Amino acid sequence: MARVPSFNYKIPVEVTITDLSPCKKQLRIEIDVDTVNAKFDNVAKEFRRHAHLPGFRPGKAPLPNVMRSYGDKIADEAKRALMSDSYSKALKDNSLKPVIMPEVEELQFGHGKPFQYLATLEVTPAFELPEYIGLEVEKERRSVTDADINKALDTLREQRVSYSDVDRPAEEDDFIVVNFTGTIDEKPITDLVKVARGLTEQKNYWLHKTQNPLIPGIVEELVGTSKGDNKTVSVAIPEGFIYEELVGKEATYSIEVVQVKEKSLPDVDDTFAKGFGAESIDKLREGVENDLKNELEYSQKKSIRNQCVDKLLGSVTCDLPETIVNETTRQGVHNIVQQNHNRGVGKEIIEENKDRIYANAKADAEVRVKANYILAQIANKEDIKVTEQELSRQVAALAAQQKVKPQKLAQQLKDNGGIYQLREEILNGKVIDLLEEKAKITEVDPKPEAEHSHSHEHGEDSDHDHSH
Repeated sequence: MARVPSFNYKIPVEVTITDLSPCKKQLRIEIDVDTVNAKFDNVAKEFRRHAHLPGFRPGKAPLPNVMRSYGDKIADEAKRALMSDSYSKALKDNSLKPVIMPEVEELQFGHGKPFQYLATLEVTPAFELPEYIGLEVEKERRSVTDADINKALDTLREQRVSYSDVDRPAEEDDFIVVNFTGTIDEKPITDLVKVARGLTEQKNYWLHKTQNPLIPGIVEELVGTSKGDNKTVSVAIPEGFIYEELVGKEATYSIEVVQVKEKSLPDVDDTFAKGFGAESIDKLREGVENDLKNELEYSQKKSIRNQCVDKLLGSVTCDLPETIVNETTRQGVHNIVQQNHNRGVGKEIIEENKDRIYANAKADAEVRVKANYILAQIANKEDIKVTEQELSRQVAALAAQQKVKPQKLAQQLKDNGGIYQLREEILNGKVIDLLEEKAKITEVDPKPEAEHSHSHEHGEDSDHDHSH
């Protein structure tokens, strides 16, 4: 059956809008009886052109006969066309941009009656776009120093560390290999926190004062002990400990010293340099310096871009569509759980921290969604778009990163909707390019390291992982 052309924006529609929340609207839409009857007649005429009714040639059957024979199908087609036309017109006339498909509740429909229905939808938030050209940002005066290079070389030395058994009492910087059991009030710690098995009993566990203390204060008590010694140590669980339920309680540990190990680092010389593929120590220092300069440049660039978006976020106050925030939160929770799982964190630990994981994911989602709307509005105003070539290049880059064929990844992204997210990320990156290019940058003295907090770049996924 031929379909009746839709999207007739001249259709007479009466719309009443109720604000359920700042981003949630309920539209009561009514189409008058004359328009409904006319649509029924038009659809019936389309059906008549192809109808095969006894006693009539195709296209010649009277409309009442066609209506009787194809009544349900004609009504369905008329309703579909009327709803499509009226809903589109209601959105256009009221400048509404829905973010999800509407929930529709039919109130009245039929030949000879006005068509009335409710459409509940969430819409893009309305806000005044702040000035985004010439955002004032700061760039710290930083350079790569000899101290930075030496610190990086020390990190490389740690990669070549060796440990040797020693027959002497443990010193402060030694690793002390122990077997232990831990109790609180003479009960295993797992009685208080079921998932705290690692605090309750371990075999051949490597303790170190700073690198792996288990609980601060234990290693200090073991300094001076030797292989084969047994010692009972009592320590108070400090503030900020991973298990809040244990803070302030006194834990008692029965410890057997299995071995004392001395840590040895290699000398920084040509032999050391060759282990990292450099001809000499001078060449290795030169390579490390270049890497540090590139990292510093990247870090400063990222800071400027983050500051630009933070300035815009601070200048806009708007509510956000719950559906979009909830979906983004769900994706965030999935990513956090997956990352923890990949790091070997057990399901019980994840379950125990699920409220914190959700809260973090929701806070991050609200920032991301708000930033996306601001950046999208700037993109629209500046006529910034994503080309198919840019999209294809990004898919190819991701495919190379994930070691899959570009065509296969492209299909996966289309199937799971990730292609829209990827397009959004590329668009956001192009808008932030503009913000960065036009920003007013003031150089300032470096802040103490403690004031530098980790932050992601809004709207740009640093690892571009869209495989989920």
